[in-house]
Amino acid sequence: MFKVLVLQKFHGLSDEATEQQIGDRLSFMSFLNLRLGDEIPDANTIWDFKELIEKEGREGGRKLFEAFHATLTGEGLLAKEGSIVDASFVDAPRQRNNREQNQQIKNGERPEEFDKNSAKGRQKDCDARWTKKNNESHYGYKNHAKVDAKSKLIDEYETTPAQVHDSQVFQKLVDESDNAVLGDSAYTSEENEDYLIECDAEEFLMRKAYRNHPLSEADEKFNRGVSRIRVRIEHVFGRMKQLGMDYVRSIGLRRASQHNSLCN
Repeated sequence: MFKVLVLQKFHGLSDEATEQQIGDRLSFMSFLNLRLGDEIPDANTIWDFKELIEKEGREGGRKLFEAFHATLTGEGLLAKEGSIVDASFVDAPRQRNNREQNQQIKNGERPEEFDKNSAKGRQKDCDARWTKKNNESHYGYKNHAKVDAKSKLIDEYETTPAQVHDSQVFQKLVDESDNAVLGDSAYTSEENEDYLIECDAEEFLMRKAYRNHPLSEADEKFNRGVSRIRVRIEHVFGRMKQLGMDYVRSIGLRRASQHNSLCN
């Protein structure tokens, strides 16, 4: 069933379309170790399996990711020679709320009127948040990821609302198994540098300029060297965007975490 969900995410299929494609395409059947005439999971079975994962919350998707990660590690596909950290927006359907409702949600409260009308309340996402980057507004969540620099396979991840700054998740992604860590200037801080020393990992976080303190020639040369390797994580997020994985159609942080887990 996990492999069914992988196919579904990779091809952007609905539950009904997934059932139809499994029965129609030999490549799908081969991937699932099915033969002609075997029973195939129907749309309701696929939905029930996703609900089972969702009921376990964050840990449901995490268990599947860790099982897959263990397989990759066992095959020697994660080189662990260096790790790259970055984050990408995962947009959600935009809500049409008034200012008072938006302020309540921002304060971590759920407006009472959302619960009075259950049909309306089920469509209201009180976990997603607004943020702006490079004059572009985003509403939804963030997929924070640590990628193996050699294989470009995702090694660790975390899902947060969109407004959470990249640096706040850094220490959840990095651990003692990392030999070297590369990242853009958003992660550069004394706290993160001290944490890398504790993890005995080499630090390759891009230097950033401050007011009246421009980058030196050595810093610019250092940044160019890091950028040549760090850009590999953009290939990962770019591929996910091509597959439509940068948009979540479900409601709430729990389901967004499940979405990101399967995409990763």
